[in-house]
Amino acid sequence: MKETMTTILMYMKKHVSDEVTIKEVAAHFSYSKYHFSREFKKFTGFSAADYLSSIKIEQAKQDFLKKQRSITDSSFDAGFSSLGTFSTTFAKKTGLSPREYKNQVESLYHLTKNYDDNTMSTSYYAEKIQEEDTYQLSVTIHYPKSYQSSITFVGLFNSSISNHKPIVGTALRKKIRHTFTHIPKGEYYLLACSIEKTLSPLRYFVLDDCLRGKADRPLQFPKDSTKEIDVYLREPLPQDPPILINLPKLLSETFKLRNP
Repeated sequence: MKETMTTILMYMKKHVSDEVTIKEVAAHFSYSKYHFSREFKKFTGFSAADYLSSIKIEQAKQDFLKKQRSITDSSFDAGFSSLGTFSTTFAKKTGLSPREYKNQVESLYHLTKNYDDNTMSTSYYAEKIQEEDTYQLSVTIHYPKSYQSSITFVGLFNSSISNHKPIVGTALRKKIRHTFTHIPKGEYYLLACSIEKTLSPLRYFVLDDCLRGKADRPLQFPKDSTKEIDVYLREPLPQDPPILINLPKLLSETFKLRNP
């Protein structure tokens, strides 16, 4: 399957509005659903079902944010059979309902811009963990020449598709290196994306064309503790999974934790 994975991902994106199922995708490429799902997860680091629902959410989000279409029309055009299913899936992956997401773009944008205007950095932790049970990791971000970053988000995730909150994360401003601490035992994917300098609020919410990068393999802790990892940011590829995490909201939650 490795040789056709790009083709499979592109096929799923092309037919996302057709309410295509995983079983139908597998059959199109002459696989059983079980074998297809197993091999898909093995090569991508995320499940086929998770990928399919994520690209549906991304399409709908772009429709109602960039094209100013109604949330209902956007959800049906993205292949959801009901508004309720869409809203539940959307909230699970972004942390907000579609209407809350749309209504909070302006306020979250200003919070992010305020952060952008200073040199501080901040870190996010999914949960409080006993100090003796945690590990650390140093990450250096490499940017293409002449690229001007506004904010670069880096985090350790449970899967290689960033449609959920990271275990630990950071927002880098005028820094290229960060040391994560309080990493719990487990296997995680190191993912990064960078937003260039912009005056457009939507640039922080629709991340399909932002630079991205990742570690070349899953990281295991404590095995990989204290290691130095280099992440090279690049332009997105057509087969890349969407970045659905609401980065400004995550930044807002981090500020609340630091300033209760």
